[in-house]
Amino acid sequence: MIKVVKPFWSYDIKKTELWLSEMAKKGYLLVGLNRWTSCFFFQQGKSKSVTYRIGYEQTHGFSLSRTLVDEGWTEVIKCGKWYIISNEEPIEQIKTFSVRDGIIKRNRTIMYIFSGILIYLTGIAIFNLSLLISSLFQDVPVEVVPSPMWILTYSLLVFAIAIFVLSIYSVVIIKKTNKYLTSEKTSKLQSGKHTEGRLSKEKEKQLKLSGKMVVKRKPGWMYSPDRLEEWLENMERLGYNLYRVSRTGTAFYFIIGTPRNVSYCADYQNISNESYFDIHREAGWKSVFISYSFLQKWTIWSREFSQEEERPKIYSDKLHHLKHARKVAFAYTILFLPLVSMYILYLVIFIAGMLNNGTSGLSLLNMIMYLFCIFIFGSFTVRTWLYYMRLRNRYDFQL
Repeated sequence: MIKVVKPFWSYDIKKTELWLSEMAKKGYLLVGLNRWTSCFFFQQGKSKSVTYRIGYEQTHGFSLSRTLVDEGWTEVIKCGKWYIISNEEPIEQIKTFSVRDGIIKRNRTIMYIFSGILIYLTGIAIFNLSLLISSLFQDVPVEVVPSPMWILTYSLLVFAIAIFVLSIYSVVIIKKTNKYLTSEKTSKLQSGKHTEGRLSKEKEKQLKLSGKMVVKRKPGWMYSPDRLEEWLENMERLGYNLYRVSRTGTAFYFIIGTPRNVSYCADYQNISNESYFDIHREAGWKSVFISYSFLQKWTIWSREFSQEEERPKIYSDKLHHLKHARKVAFAYTILFLPLVSMYILYLVIFIAGMLNNGTSGLSLLNMIMYLFCIFIFGSFTVRTWLYYMRLRNRYDFQL
Protein backbone atom coordinates (compact mmCIF):
# COMPACT_ATOMS: atom_id res chain seq x y z
CA MET A 1 0.00 0.00 0.00
CA ILE A 2 1.25 3.45 -0.87
CA LYS A 3 0.19 6.86 0.43
CA VAL A 4 0.10 10.00 -1.70
CA VAL A 5 -0.52 13.49 -0.30
CA LYS A 6 -2.45 15.73 -2.69
CA PRO A 7 -3.16 19.19 -1.20
CA PHE A 8 -6.19 21.09 -2.51
CA TRP A 9 -7.42 18.00 -4.36
CA SER A 10 -11.04 19.08 -3.84
CA TYR A 11 -10.44 22.40 -5.62
CA ASP A 12 -10.01 20.76 -9.04
CA ILE A 13 -12.29 17.72 -9.03
CA LYS A 14 -11.81 16.90 -12.71
CA LYS A 15 -8.01 16.90 -12.38
CA THR A 16 -8.22 14.65 -9.31
CA GLU A 17 -10.52 12.20 -11.09
CA LEU A 18 -8.17 11.98 -14.09
CA TRP A 19 -5.22 11.50 -11.73
CA LEU A 20 -7.00 8.59 -10.00
CA SER A 21 -7.69 7.00 -13.40
CA GLU A 22 -4.01 7.37 -14.37
CA MET A 23 -2.99 5.72 -11.08
CA ALA A 24 -5.34 2.81 -11.86
CA LYS A 25 -3.72 2.37 -15.29
CA LYS A 26 -0.37 2.09 -13.50
CA GLY A 27 -1.82 -0.62 -11.27
CA TYR A 28 -2.50 1.50 -8.18
CA LEU A 29 -6.13 1.13 -7.17
CA LEU A 30 -7.71 3.56 -4.71
CA VAL A 31 -8.65 2.00 -1.36
CA GLY A 32 -8.70 4.87 1.13
CA LEU A 33 -8.84 8.63 1.72
CA ASN A 34 -8.10 10.86 4.70
CA ARG A 35 -9.86 14.15 3.93
CA TRP A 36 -8.16 16.00 6.82
CA THR A 37 -4.59 15.24 5.69
CA SER A 38 -5.45 15.01 1.96
CA CYS A 39 -3.87 11.55 1.83
CA PHE A 40 -4.93 9.00 -0.79
CA PHE A 41 -4.15 5.32 -0.19
CA PHE A 42 -3.57 2.89 -3.05
CA GLN A 43 -3.24 -0.89 -3.25
CA GLN A 44 -0.93 -2.18 -5.97
CA GLY A 45 -2.53 -4.66 -8.33
CA LYS A 46 -3.29 -5.19 -11.99
CA SER A 47 -3.56 -2.28 -14.38
CA LYS A 48 -7.17 -1.29 -15.03
CA SER A 49 -9.05 1.30 -17.01
CA VAL A 50 -11.30 2.91 -14.37
CA THR A 51 -13.49 6.01 -14.48
CA TYR A 52 -13.78 7.74 -11.11
CA ARG A 53 -16.48 10.13 -9.98
CA ILE A 54 -16.09 12.29 -6.85
CA GLY A 55 -19.20 13.60 -5.10
CA TYR A 56 -20.25 15.50 -1.99
CA GLU A 57 -23.52 15.15 -0.10
CA GLN A 58 -24.10 18.13 2.18
CA THR A 59 -27.34 17.16 3.88
CA HIS A 60 -27.54 13.38 3.95
CA GLY A 61 -25.37 10.32 3.39
CA PHE A 62 -24.68 9.02 -0.07
CA SER A 63 -26.01 5.73 -1.33
CA LEU A 64 -25.81 4.34 -4.84
CA SER A 65 -29.13 4.46 -6.63
CA ARG A 66 -30.41 1.51 -8.59
CA THR A 67 -29.84 3.46 -11.81
CA LEU A 68 -26.15 4.00 -11.03
CA VAL A 69 -25.69 0.35 -10.00
CA ASP A 70 -27.26 -0.85 -13.24
CA GLU A 71 -24.93 1.49 -15.13
CA GLY A 72 -21.91 -0.28 -13.57
CA TRP A 73 -20.96 2.17 -10.78
CA THR A 74 -19.59 0.82 -7.49
CA GLU A 75 -18.79 2.60 -4.26
CA VAL A 76 -15.06 2.86 -3.55
CA ILE A 77 -14.83 5.27 -0.59
CA LYS A 78 -17.21 7.09 1.70
CA CYS A 79 -15.35 9.61 3.87
CA GLY A 80 -17.52 12.03 5.82
CA LYS A 81 -19.66 13.88 3.29
CA TRP A 82 -17.31 12.94 0.46
CA TYR A 83 -17.69 9.81 -1.65
CA ILE A 84 -15.86 8.30 -4.62
CA ILE A 85 -17.43 5.83 -7.02
CA SER A 86 -15.85 3.98 -9.93
CA ASN A 87 -16.89 2.36 -13.17
CA GLU A 88 -14.81 -0.06 -15.26
CA GLU A 89 -17.01 0.24 -18.34
CA PRO A 90 -15.63 2.23 -21.32
CA ILE A 91 -16.32 5.93 -20.76
CA GLU A 92 -18.22 6.26 -24.06
CA GLN A 93 -20.69 3.59 -22.89
CA ILE A 94 -21.49 5.28 -19.57
CA LYS A 95 -24.72 7.28 -19.84
CA THR A 96 -25.55 8.01 -16.20
CA PHE A 97 -23.41 9.91 -13.68
CA SER A 98 -23.93 11.11 -10.12
CA VAL A 99 -25.02 14.73 -9.58
CA ARG A 100 -22.59 17.54 -8.71
CA ASP A 101 -24.83 20.01 -6.88
CA GLY A 102 -23.26 19.23 -3.49
CA ILE A 103 -19.75 20.10 -4.70
CA ILE A 104 -20.99 23.24 -6.46
CA LYS A 105 -22.66 24.48 -3.27
CA ARG A 106 -19.59 23.72 -1.16
CA ASN A 107 -17.28 25.42 -3.66
CA ARG A 108 -19.50 28.48 -3.77
CA THR A 109 -19.36 28.83 0.03
CA ILE A 110 -15.56 28.57 -0.02
CA MET A 111 -15.37 31.18 -2.79
CA TYR A 112 -17.54 33.57 -0.77
CA ILE A 113 -15.19 33.21 2.20
CA PHE A 114 -12.00 33.73 0.21
CA SER A 115 -13.57 36.56 -1.80
CA GLY A 116 -14.39 38.32 1.46
CA ILE A 117 -10.80 37.83 2.64
CA LEU A 118 -9.51 39.22 -0.67
CA ILE A 119 -11.72 42.30 -0.42
CA TYR A 120 -10.67 42.88 3.20
CA LEU A 121 -6.92 42.50 2.55
CA THR A 122 -7.11 44.54 -0.65
CA GLY A 123 -8.89 47.33 1.23
CA ILE A 124 -6.20 47.34 3.92
CA ALA A 125 -3.45 47.36 1.28
CA ILE A 126 -5.06 50.25 -0.63
CA PHE A 127 -5.52 52.23 2.58
CA ASN A 128 -1.91 51.79 3.70
CA LEU A 129 -0.62 52.52 0.20
CA SER A 130 -2.72 55.68 0.08
CA LEU A 131 -1.28 56.82 3.41
CA LEU A 132 2.27 56.10 2.18
CA ILE A 133 1.80 57.96 -1.11
CA SER A 134 0.04 60.83 0.63
CA SER A 135 2.91 61.20 3.13
CA LEU A 136 5.48 61.24 0.33
CA PHE A 137 3.78 64.22 -1.34
CA GLN A 138 3.44 66.22 1.86
CA ASP A 139 6.03 68.42 3.53
CA VAL A 140 5.52 66.66 6.87
CA PRO A 141 8.62 64.58 7.68
CA VAL A 142 8.04 60.83 7.86
CA GLU A 143 9.56 59.04 10.83
CA VAL A 144 9.91 55.27 10.74
CA VAL A 145 9.75 53.76 14.22
CA PRO A 146 11.34 50.30 14.45
CA SER A 147 9.05 47.67 15.84
CA PRO A 148 10.15 46.28 19.22
CA MET A 149 8.83 42.89 18.07
CA TRP A 150 10.08 42.91 14.47
CA ILE A 151 9.91 39.11 14.22
CA LEU A 152 6.17 39.19 14.95
CA THR A 153 5.63 42.12 12.58
CA TYR A 154 7.32 40.46 9.62
CA SER A 155 5.76 37.10 10.44
CA LEU A 156 2.30 38.66 10.30
CA LEU A 157 3.20 40.36 7.02
CA VAL A 158 4.35 37.07 5.48
CA PHE A 159 1.23 35.36 6.82
CA ALA A 160 -1.02 38.05 5.30
CA ILE A 161 0.73 37.73 1.91
CA ALA A 162 0.39 33.94 2.05
CA ILE A 163 -3.33 34.21 2.82
CA PHE A 164 -3.74 36.74 0.01
CA VAL A 165 -2.04 34.43 -2.51
CA LEU A 166 -4.01 31.43 -1.22
CA SER A 167 -7.26 33.38 -1.59
CA ILE A 168 -6.47 34.30 -5.20
CA TYR A 169 -5.51 30.70 -5.99
CA SER A 170 -8.64 29.32 -4.33
CA VAL A 171 -11.03 31.70 -6.08
CA VAL A 172 -9.47 31.13 -9.52
CA ILE A 173 -9.24 27.32 -9.31
CA ILE A 174 -12.64 26.80 -7.67
CA LYS A 175 -14.31 29.12 -10.17
CA LYS A 176 -12.76 27.09 -12.98
CA THR A 177 -13.95 23.84 -11.36
CA ASN A 178 -17.50 25.12 -10.88
CA LYS A 179 -17.57 26.23 -14.49
CA TYR A 180 -16.61 22.72 -15.56
CA LEU A 181 -19.09 21.04 -13.22
CA THR A 182 -21.96 23.17 -14.49
CA SER A 183 -20.95 23.12 -18.17
CA GLU A 184 -22.87 19.96 -19.06
CA LYS A 185 -25.89 21.05 -17.03
CA THR A 186 -25.76 24.57 -18.43
CA SER A 187 -25.65 23.27 -22.00
CA LYS A 188 -28.77 21.27 -21.25
CA LEU A 189 -30.47 24.22 -19.60
CA GLN A 190 -29.59 26.48 -22.50
CA SER A 191 -31.38 24.08 -24.84
CA GLY A 192 -34.60 25.96 -24.13
CA LYS A 193 -33.21 28.95 -26.01
CA HIS A 194 -33.26 29.27 -29.80
CA THR A 195 -29.58 28.40 -30.09
CA GLU A 196 -30.19 26.45 -33.26
CA GLY A 197 -31.18 29.72 -34.97
CA ARG A 198 -28.21 31.70 -33.64
CA LEU A 199 -26.85 34.05 -36.25
CA SER A 200 -23.18 34.28 -37.08
CA LYS A 201 -21.16 37.33 -36.03
CA GLU A 202 -20.99 38.47 -39.64
CA LYS A 203 -24.77 38.23 -40.00
CA GLU A 204 -25.25 40.18 -36.76
CA LYS A 205 -22.86 42.83 -38.03
CA GLN A 206 -24.84 43.15 -41.27
CA LEU A 207 -28.11 43.50 -39.36
CA LYS A 208 -26.60 46.22 -37.18
CA LEU A 209 -25.31 48.14 -40.20
CA SER A 210 -28.70 47.89 -41.91
CA GLY A 211 -30.46 49.13 -38.78
CA LYS A 212 -32.46 45.91 -38.33
CA MET A 213 -30.66 45.04 -35.11
CA VAL A 214 -30.09 47.38 -32.17
CA VAL A 215 -28.06 46.84 -29.02
CA LYS A 216 -29.13 48.39 -25.73
CA ARG A 217 -27.02 48.26 -22.60
CA LYS A 218 -28.44 47.92 -19.10
CA PRO A 219 -25.64 47.65 -16.53
CA GLY A 220 -26.78 47.15 -12.97
CA TRP A 221 -30.28 45.93 -13.89
CA MET A 222 -30.09 43.21 -11.25
CA TYR A 223 -30.50 45.85 -8.52
CA SER A 224 -33.89 46.83 -9.97
CA PRO A 225 -35.14 43.71 -11.78
CA ASP A 226 -38.73 44.97 -11.99
CA ARG A 227 -37.55 47.96 -14.06
CA LEU A 228 -35.78 45.58 -16.44
CA GLU A 229 -38.93 43.47 -16.85
CA GLU A 230 -41.04 46.53 -17.64
CA TRP A 231 -38.43 47.83 -20.09
CA LEU A 232 -38.17 44.52 -21.99
CA GLU A 233 -41.95 44.18 -22.22
CA ASN A 234 -42.26 47.74 -23.53
CA MET A 235 -39.56 47.06 -26.14
CA GLU A 236 -41.51 44.00 -27.33
CA ARG A 237 -44.70 46.03 -27.64
CA LEU A 238 -42.80 48.55 -29.77
CA GLY A 239 -41.65 45.80 -32.12
CA TYR A 240 -38.13 45.30 -30.76
CA ASN A 241 -37.93 41.52 -30.35
CA LEU A 242 -35.24 40.34 -27.93
CA TYR A 243 -32.83 38.10 -29.84
CA ARG A 244 -30.17 37.41 -27.23
CA VAL A 245 -28.38 38.74 -24.15
CA SER A 246 -24.60 39.04 -23.90
CA ARG A 247 -22.65 36.64 -21.72
CA THR A 248 -22.16 39.34 -19.07
CA GLY A 249 -25.86 40.19 -19.07
CA THR A 250 -25.35 43.89 -19.73
CA ALA A 251 -26.02 44.06 -23.50
CA PHE A 252 -29.44 43.24 -24.98
CA TYR A 253 -29.71 42.51 -28.71
CA PHE A 254 -33.04 43.30 -30.39
CA ILE A 255 -34.21 42.53 -33.92
CA ILE A 256 -36.75 45.01 -35.28
CA GLY A 257 -39.84 42.95 -36.08
CA THR A 258 -43.50 42.90 -35.13
CA PRO A 259 -44.99 44.01 -31.81
CA ARG A 260 -45.53 41.12 -29.40
CA ASN A 261 -46.96 40.50 -25.96
CA VAL A 262 -44.13 38.90 -23.99
CA SER A 263 -43.92 38.49 -20.24
CA TYR A 264 -40.44 38.70 -18.70
CA CYS A 265 -39.21 37.69 -15.27
CA ALA A 266 -35.73 38.24 -13.82
CA ASP A 267 -35.28 35.56 -11.18
CA TYR A 268 -32.50 35.30 -8.59
CA GLN A 269 -31.53 31.90 -7.16
CA ASN A 270 -28.72 30.94 -4.80
CA ILE A 271 -28.23 27.72 -6.77
CA SER A 272 -30.42 26.47 -9.59
CA ASN A 273 -30.70 22.75 -10.15
CA GLU A 274 -32.10 21.00 -13.20
CA SER A 275 -35.59 20.62 -11.74
CA TYR A 276 -35.86 24.40 -11.32
CA PHE A 277 -35.39 24.92 -15.06
CA ASP A 278 -37.48 21.91 -16.06
CA ILE A 279 -40.49 23.14 -14.08
CA HIS A 280 -40.48 26.55 -15.74
CA ARG A 281 -39.84 25.15 -19.20
CA GLU A 282 -42.74 22.75 -18.87
CA ALA A 283 -44.91 25.76 -18.04
CA GLY A 284 -43.92 27.40 -21.35
CA TRP A 285 -41.12 29.73 -20.20
CA LYS A 286 -37.84 30.16 -22.07
CA SER A 287 -34.54 31.13 -20.46
CA VAL A 288 -33.07 34.02 -22.47
CA PHE A 289 -30.18 34.59 -20.07
CA ILE A 290 -28.41 32.53 -17.38
CA SER A 291 -25.64 34.25 -15.45
CA TYR A 292 -22.24 32.60 -15.05
CA SER A 293 -21.06 34.67 -12.09
CA PHE A 294 -20.55 32.87 -8.79
CA LEU A 295 -21.79 35.93 -6.88
CA GLN A 296 -24.94 36.59 -8.90
CA LYS A 297 -27.19 33.72 -10.07
CA TRP A 298 -29.76 35.35 -12.32
CA THR A 299 -32.02 33.88 -14.98
CA ILE A 300 -34.18 35.99 -17.30
CA TRP A 301 -37.32 34.13 -18.39
CA SER A 302 -39.65 35.04 -21.23
CA ARG A 303 -43.05 33.77 -22.35
CA GLU A 304 -45.12 35.06 -25.25
CA PHE A 305 -48.89 35.32 -24.82
CA SER A 306 -51.85 36.40 -26.93
CA GLN A 307 -53.96 39.52 -26.55
CA GLU A 308 -56.81 37.51 -25.04
CA GLU A 309 -54.60 35.81 -22.44
CA GLU A 310 -53.75 37.20 -19.03
CA ARG A 311 -50.11 38.14 -18.59
CA PRO A 312 -48.34 35.00 -17.27
CA LYS A 313 -46.28 35.26 -14.09
CA ILE A 314 -43.64 33.01 -12.60
CA TYR A 315 -44.47 34.33 -9.12
CA SER A 316 -48.24 34.05 -8.98
CA ASP A 317 -48.13 34.00 -5.17
CA LYS A 318 -47.64 37.57 -3.90
CA LEU A 319 -46.02 36.52 -0.61
CA HIS A 320 -43.58 34.29 -2.48
CA HIS A 321 -42.68 37.16 -4.80
CA LEU A 322 -42.12 39.48 -1.83
CA LYS A 323 -39.88 36.90 -0.15
CA HIS A 324 -37.88 36.64 -3.36
CA ALA A 325 -37.45 40.45 -3.51
CA ARG A 326 -36.40 40.52 0.13
CA LYS A 327 -33.87 37.76 -0.53
CA VAL A 328 -32.37 39.86 -3.32
CA ALA A 329 -32.16 42.91 -1.04
CA PHE A 330 -30.54 40.94 1.80
CA ALA A 331 -28.05 39.24 -0.55
CA TYR A 332 -26.73 42.51 -1.96
CA THR A 333 -26.80 44.21 1.44
CA ILE A 334 -24.57 41.48 2.85
CA LEU A 335 -22.31 41.84 -0.19
CA PHE A 336 -21.97 45.64 -0.33
CA LEU A 337 -22.58 46.92 3.23
CA PRO A 338 -19.15 45.79 4.53
CA LEU A 339 -17.53 47.62 1.61
CA VAL A 340 -19.50 50.80 2.30
CA SER A 341 -18.61 50.61 6.01
CA MET A 342 -14.93 50.08 5.21
CA TYR A 343 -14.77 53.08 2.85
CA ILE A 344 -16.63 55.28 5.35
CA LEU A 345 -14.04 54.36 7.99
CA TYR A 346 -11.20 55.19 5.60
CA LEU A 347 -12.87 58.49 4.72
CA VAL A 348 -13.18 59.46 8.38
CA ILE A 349 -9.51 58.64 8.97
CA PHE A 350 -8.47 60.67 5.92
CA ILE A 351 -10.55 63.67 6.97
CA ALA A 352 -9.04 63.52 10.46
CA GLY A 353 -5.56 63.43 8.92
CA MET A 354 -6.37 66.38 6.66
CA LEU A 355 -7.57 68.43 9.63
CA ASN A 356 -4.33 67.75 11.50
CA ASN A 357 -1.80 67.92 8.66
CA GLY A 358 -3.53 70.10 6.09
CA THR A 359 -4.82 69.25 2.64
CA SER A 360 -3.00 68.34 -0.53
CA GLY A 361 -4.01 67.43 -4.07
CA LEU A 362 -3.45 63.74 -3.44
CA SER A 363 -5.43 63.70 -0.20
CA LEU A 364 -8.35 65.40 -1.94
CA LEU A 365 -8.15 62.82 -4.73
CA ASN A 366 -8.24 60.00 -2.17
CA MET A 367 -11.24 61.57 -0.47
CA ILE A 368 -13.08 61.86 -3.79
CA MET A 369 -12.26 58.23 -4.59
CA TYR A 370 -13.66 57.04 -1.25
CA LEU A 371 -16.79 59.18 -1.68
CA PHE A 372 -17.28 57.70 -5.16
CA CYS A 373 -16.97 54.11 -3.85
CA ILE A 374 -19.39 54.85 -1.00
CA PHE A 375 -21.89 56.31 -3.47
CA ILE A 376 -21.62 53.43 -5.98
CA PHE A 377 -21.79 50.51 -3.54
CA GLY A 378 -24.32 52.31 -1.36
CA SER A 379 -26.58 52.98 -4.35
CA PHE A 380 -26.54 49.28 -5.25
CA THR A 381 -27.82 48.40 -1.78
CA VAL A 382 -30.42 51.18 -1.73
CA ARG A 383 -31.76 50.21 -5.18
CA THR A 384 -32.42 46.62 -4.09
CA TRP A 385 -34.44 47.82 -1.07
CA LEU A 386 -36.34 50.30 -3.24
CA TYR A 387 -37.22 47.35 -5.49
CA TYR A 388 -38.57 45.48 -2.47
CA MET A 389 -40.54 48.53 -1.28
CA ARG A 390 -42.07 49.08 -4.74
CA LEU A 391 -43.21 45.48 -4.84
CA ARG A 392 -44.64 45.62 -1.32
CA ASN A 393 -46.51 48.85 -2.03
CA ARG A 394 -47.90 47.42 -5.25
CA TYR A 395 -49.23 44.31 -3.53
CA ASP A 396 -50.61 46.33 -0.58
CA PHE A 397 -52.49 48.51 -3.04
CA GLN A 398 -53.91 45.47 -4.86
CA LEU A 399 -55.01 43.90 -1.61
